[in-house]
Amino acid sequence: MNDFVRRHMAEIGRRGGTRSRRALLPEQARAMVVSREAKRAVREFERSDLGTTASDLPGVEVIRTGLRELSQRQSSIDALLVSIAAPRLRQLGIRVPEGLANPEEALFVRLEELYGDGAHSRYNALIRRVVSFARAAAVVRRSRA
Repeated sequence: MNDFVRRHMAEIGRRGGTRSRRALLPEQARAMVVSREAKRAVREFERSDLGTTASDLPGVEVIRTGLRELSQRQSSIDALLVSIAAPRLRQLGIRVPEGLANPEEALFVRLEELYGDGAHSRYNALIRRVVSFARAAAVVRRSRA
Protein backbone atom coordinates (compact mmCIF):
# COMPACT_ATOMS: atom_id res chain seq x y z
CA MET A 1 0.00 0.00 0.00
CA ASN A 2 1.50 3.33 -0.94
CA ASP A 3 2.04 6.16 1.54
CA PHE A 4 -0.81 8.33 0.24
CA VAL A 5 -3.38 5.55 0.65
CA ARG A 6 -2.08 4.68 4.12
CA ARG A 7 -2.39 8.34 5.30
CA HIS A 8 -5.86 8.64 3.73
CA MET A 9 -7.09 5.46 5.45
CA ALA A 10 -5.61 6.62 8.78
CA GLU A 11 -7.47 9.93 8.48
CA ILE A 12 -10.74 8.17 7.69
CA GLY A 13 -10.21 5.94 10.71
CA ARG A 14 -9.60 8.88 13.03
CA ARG A 15 -12.65 10.79 11.82
CA GLY A 16 -14.92 7.76 11.82
CA GLY A 17 -14.07 6.82 15.37
CA THR A 18 -14.89 10.25 16.74
CA ARG A 19 -17.81 11.00 14.50
CA SER A 20 -19.68 7.73 15.09
CA ARG A 21 -19.08 7.62 18.83
CA ARG A 22 -22.37 7.56 20.67
CA ALA A 23 -23.26 8.41 24.21
CA LEU A 24 -25.17 5.74 26.07
CA LEU A 25 -27.41 6.29 29.03
CA PRO A 26 -26.40 4.22 32.06
CA GLU A 27 -29.54 2.09 31.67
CA GLN A 28 -28.68 1.35 28.05
CA ALA A 29 -25.12 0.40 28.95
CA ARG A 30 -26.34 -1.92 31.72
CA ALA A 31 -28.85 -3.54 29.37
CA MET A 32 -26.09 -4.16 26.82
CA VAL A 33 -23.88 -5.76 29.48
CA VAL A 34 -26.73 -7.94 30.75
CA SER A 35 -27.50 -9.07 27.20
CA ARG A 36 -23.84 -9.85 26.45
CA GLU A 37 -23.39 -11.79 29.70
CA ALA A 38 -26.60 -13.76 29.09
CA LYS A 39 -25.41 -14.80 25.64
CA ARG A 40 -22.04 -15.76 27.09
CA ALA A 41 -23.76 -17.91 29.73
CA VAL A 42 -25.67 -19.78 27.02
CA ARG A 43 -22.49 -20.42 25.01
CA GLU A 44 -20.67 -21.67 28.12
CA PHE A 45 -23.48 -24.08 28.94
CA GLU A 46 -23.75 -25.38 25.38
CA ARG A 47 -19.99 -26.05 25.35
CA SER A 48 -19.94 -27.64 28.81
CA ASP A 49 -20.12 -31.37 29.43
CA LEU A 50 -23.68 -30.92 30.75
CA GLY A 51 -25.10 -28.93 27.85
CA THR A 52 -23.62 -30.50 24.74
CA THR A 53 -25.93 -32.08 22.22
CA ALA A 54 -24.39 -35.42 23.18
CA SER A 55 -25.55 -34.97 26.78
CA ASP A 56 -28.17 -37.54 27.71
CA LEU A 57 -29.22 -35.97 31.00
CA PRO A 58 -32.98 -35.85 31.50
CA GLY A 59 -34.36 -32.39 30.79
CA VAL A 60 -31.20 -31.00 29.20
CA GLU A 61 -33.21 -29.78 26.20
CA VAL A 62 -35.47 -27.77 28.51
CA ILE A 63 -32.48 -26.15 30.21
CA ARG A 64 -30.65 -25.49 26.93
CA THR A 65 -33.72 -23.94 25.28
CA GLY A 66 -34.67 -22.06 28.45
CA LEU A 67 -31.23 -20.50 28.81
CA ARG A 68 -31.26 -19.42 25.16
CA GLU A 69 -34.75 -17.89 25.43
CA LEU A 70 -33.99 -16.29 28.79
CA SER A 71 -30.92 -14.64 27.30
CA GLN A 72 -33.24 -13.10 24.69
CA ARG A 73 -35.61 -11.98 27.50
CA GLN A 74 -38.41 -14.17 26.16
CA SER A 75 -41.06 -15.30 28.60
CA SER A 76 -41.49 -18.83 27.25
CA ILE A 77 -42.31 -21.90 29.30
CA ASP A 78 -38.70 -23.12 29.19
CA ALA A 79 -37.35 -19.67 30.14
CA LEU A 80 -39.74 -19.57 33.10
CA LEU A 81 -38.60 -23.04 34.18
CA VAL A 82 -34.94 -21.95 34.07
CA SER A 83 -35.83 -18.84 36.09
CA ILE A 84 -37.47 -21.04 38.71
CA ALA A 85 -34.46 -23.38 38.82
CA ALA A 86 -31.85 -20.59 38.67
CA PRO A 87 -30.60 -20.92 42.30
CA ARG A 88 -30.08 -24.67 41.94
CA LEU A 89 -28.47 -24.33 38.51
CA ARG A 90 -26.07 -21.71 39.87
CA GLN A 91 -25.08 -24.11 42.66
CA LEU A 92 -24.15 -26.57 39.92
CA GLY A 93 -21.87 -23.98 38.34
CA ILE A 94 -24.19 -23.07 35.47
CA ARG A 95 -24.32 -19.34 34.79
CA VAL A 96 -27.95 -18.31 34.47
CA PRO A 97 -28.98 -14.93 33.04
CA GLU A 98 -31.04 -12.60 35.15
CA GLY A 99 -34.38 -14.29 35.74
CA LEU A 100 -37.90 -13.19 35.02
CA ALA A 101 -40.17 -11.73 37.70
CA ASN A 102 -42.50 -14.16 39.52
CA PRO A 103 -41.67 -17.14 37.31
CA GLU A 104 -43.77 -19.67 39.26
CA GLU A 105 -46.94 -17.65 38.92
CA ALA A 106 -46.24 -16.69 35.30
CA LEU A 107 -45.61 -20.34 34.39
CA PHE A 108 -48.83 -21.49 35.99
CA VAL A 109 -50.83 -18.77 34.24
CA ARG A 110 -49.28 -19.71 30.89
CA LEU A 111 -50.03 -23.41 31.45
CA GLU A 112 -53.57 -22.61 32.53
CA GLU A 113 -54.10 -20.74 29.24
CA LEU A 114 -52.82 -23.75 27.29
CA TYR A 115 -54.14 -26.71 29.28
CA GLY A 116 -57.04 -25.38 31.36
CA ASP A 117 -57.79 -27.78 34.21
CA GLY A 118 -54.71 -29.86 33.36
CA ALA A 119 -52.36 -26.99 34.18
CA HIS A 120 -51.52 -28.22 37.68
CA SER A 121 -50.39 -31.67 36.57
CA ARG A 122 -48.45 -30.19 33.65
CA TYR A 123 -46.76 -27.70 36.01
CA ASN A 124 -45.70 -30.51 38.35
CA ALA A 125 -44.41 -32.61 35.44
CA LEU A 126 -42.28 -29.75 34.12
CA ILE A 127 -40.86 -28.99 37.56
CA ARG A 128 -40.01 -32.69 38.02
CA ARG A 129 -38.20 -32.62 34.66
CA VAL A 130 -36.00 -29.72 35.78
CA VAL A 131 -35.38 -31.37 39.16
CA SER A 132 -34.33 -34.56 37.34
CA PHE A 133 -31.81 -32.56 35.32
CA ALA A 134 -30.44 -30.89 38.44
CA ARG A 135 -30.02 -34.19 40.27
CA ALA A 136 -28.37 -35.88 37.30
CA ALA A 137 -26.07 -32.89 36.75
CA ALA A 138 -25.06 -32.99 40.41
CA VAL A 139 -24.12 -36.66 40.05
CA VAL A 140 -22.07 -35.89 36.93
CA ARG A 141 -20.29 -33.01 38.69
CA ARG A 142 -19.47 -35.17 41.72
CA SER A 143 -18.17 -38.03 39.59
CA ARG A 144 -15.82 -35.66 37.71
CA ALA A 145 -14.55 -33.89 40.81
